[in-house]
Amino acid sequence: MNTPNGTGTTLYLGGARLRIRAVILCLLALFPQACAKRDPAVESLRGSEPQRLYFGAPPEVLRSFVEKMKVCWFHGPGATLAGYRFQTGERAAGEGSNAEGFQNVTIYNGDSSVEAFEVEFHRYNENTLIGTRNISLPPELMTKLQRDIQLWVLTSRDCSA
Repeated sequence: MNTPNGTGTTLYLGGARLRIRAVILCLLALFPQACAKRDPAVESLRGSEPQRLYFGAPPEVLRSFVEKMKVCWFHGPGATLAGYRFQTGERAAGEGSNAEGFQNVTIYNGDSSVEAFEVEFHRYNENTLIGTRNISLPPELMTKLQRDIQLWVLTSRDCSA
């Protein structure tokens, strides 16, 4: 559609330029996502429940966590985890889908060797990512443990938060 003054060609080219610019902008918007590197510390977490960031290295966070856990979950006849036991340990690098090793607390059903719940302490820069994995705890008990773990980041001295 060429007119004597050339406006038809200009309109056609203007529309094409607009479409090309829109495509380029879309590609540029998607480019950073395609090139983004995934953090191996986060990728290696195998906990199925949400993770929480705690300040401090894993050994320090683990030590503090175990002290609070003993008092809040295992102490006294009406304790949250009465009848369960726990063990701290370390998973080696490459075990399962983990690129790096990590420290953990495993909770067992009573005197058996059946795992019920695991709390994982992964190094993340100079801090610790805590992930949890429910294996066989009842849903209401699992929910309570996860809530406690989330609230303990506030470093409150008592068990209620």
